[in-house]
Formats: sequence, C-alpha cells, structure tokens
Amino acid sequence: MKNLIVSEYRMVGLIVGFLATIMIFLPALGVQDSDSTYTGLQVVFGHEFLSLGGFGSGEIAFSMMNLIAYTLPLIAALVLMFTKVNQLFPTILFGAATVLLFLVPQFTVVTVSLLGTVTEVDVEWTYASGIIIAALLSIIGFAIGIFKIYKKA
Repeated sequence: MKNLIVSEYRMVGLIVGFLATIMIFLPALGVQDSDSTYTGLQVVFGHEFLSLGGFGSGEIAFSMMNLIAYTLPLIAALVLMFTKVNQLFPTILFGAATVLLFLVPQFTVVTVSLLGTVTEVDVEWTYASGIIIAALLSIIGFAIGIFKIYKKA
C-alpha cells in the first residue's frame, strides 16, 4: 500500500512538473493597456517585436532566469520520478520555481535601438494565462511535497 501511495505521488509530481513546463508555449506576459501578449518562449529566448530596418528595432532579450523558472518544475518532476531522494529536494525545486515564475516580469528586459543607440525600456507587464497556470501547477507540486514531508514526520 505504501509503495502505491509513493508511486502515485511521483506520478502526480511528474504530471504537474511536465504541465508547468509546457506552459512555456502559452502567453506568459502581456503589455498593460495593450492587446500585445508574448509567449513563454518569446520571453525566455528573446523576440524582436519591432524592426525598422537599419533605423531601429525593439526586442525582448534572452533571459537565463526565465529559462530556469520554466525548467525547474520539470527538473523537480524528473528528480522525483527517477531518483530515490526524499521529498525535500523536489519540494524545494517546486517552491523555487513558483517564486521565479512570479518574478518573470522583473527578469524580462526590453530594449529599443534607434540609429545605433540601445536603450532599455521599462514595460508595465501583466501576467497572462500561461504563467499563471505554470505557477499554480508549481504551487500544487510544492503543496503535495509539503504534505508528504509532513505525513512522514
């Protein structure tokens, strides 16, 4: 019976981590007072949203912290599934992923270049559906881990 509960926890953790990570394909951030939204892929790996030829451009820069935020739930799920470590390490990873996902707007840098002059622009971001779902799934993974740790103690 105990093995069944542990395997169910591991399976739920794997599903939650995988689903949280694939939310990178959904809209992650939107610009306040605008209809513009950007997917997690665009926010993580960068995206040129404006091109005026040689005169100027606007782009979202690559962000390593955003990449870590989106991959931590999958890493937590894989650690949970394929290792025999206790629940503490994957629980910490799910918790860190939750915090980092909520900090994605602070890690997202937008630059505008005009005639060779590059300027960083402060954008008022709003959370979009993908990042909210990813954060909620990470919270679920964290809560399940805390429950399992508490139940063992």
